[in-house]
Amino acid sequence: MTNNEIQDYRISCQDSADFISSEIGSETVKFVLAKYGADSIESISPSDLPEVFSELYAIEADLKN
Repeated sequence: MTNNEIQDYRISCQDSADFISSEIGSETVKFVLAKYGADSIESISPSDLPEVFSELYAIEADLKN
């Protein structure tokens, strides 16, 4: 994964995390991050970013429906 792809995933994860936190609080985001051994978006391993993004985006999409 290139540095640009990593940065794009981090931005997308942060956007989804911000939306989720504003709708239902930050506990759900913290739970998802903890599953991957992270305590912030920046501390997610680059290899885990696609999976974390998928989880966060799915939660965001559910909240928008």
